[in-house]
Amino acid sequence: MAGETKLKKIMAAVDGSPASENALKYAIFLAARFEAEIIAVTVLEEEKIGYWRFIDEHLKKEIYSKSREALNSAEKIARQHGLEMKTYTLKGTHADEEIVRFIEQTPELTSVVMGDHGLGLHGRQMLGSTTERVIREIAKRGIPVVVSVVPYVAPES
Repeated sequence: MAGETKLKKIMAAVDGSPASENALKYAIFLAARFEAEIIAVTVLEEEKIGYWRFIDEHLKKEIYSKSREALNSAEKIARQHGLEMKTYTLKGTHADEEIVRFIEQTPELTSVVMGDHGLGLHGRQMLGSTTERVIREIAKRGIPVVVSVVPYVAPES
């Protein structure tokens, strides 16, 4: 079909939250369905580290460990669906800025999938602040990617 858009690379932002895991699973579904490459990114917000110098190194190790756990989990889920995944740890002071920078610098990225909320506020807003800022900045810069926001739905008990 003329002018048809093909999904080439799909990026999922992961932080270990239930919503980001749902987003990851949706990104994996899309990648499998459209034979696209899948990428998972997590962001280490280093500005949040360092308020108390004497525990600074402990906090850094914990944050790095949680980041690695989120990416390892993402890779495991992708492998369960027969996909190989590239993972990236971004570092900076604001997650949204690092995600947008990564999107801009990643050739052939056609789709971004994010959870509606991360590990921060839950239920206070329609969207988490990072997700909202990423969407606004992508629109403002005219970056040609599709953004899918996947809600977290708690399993029924």
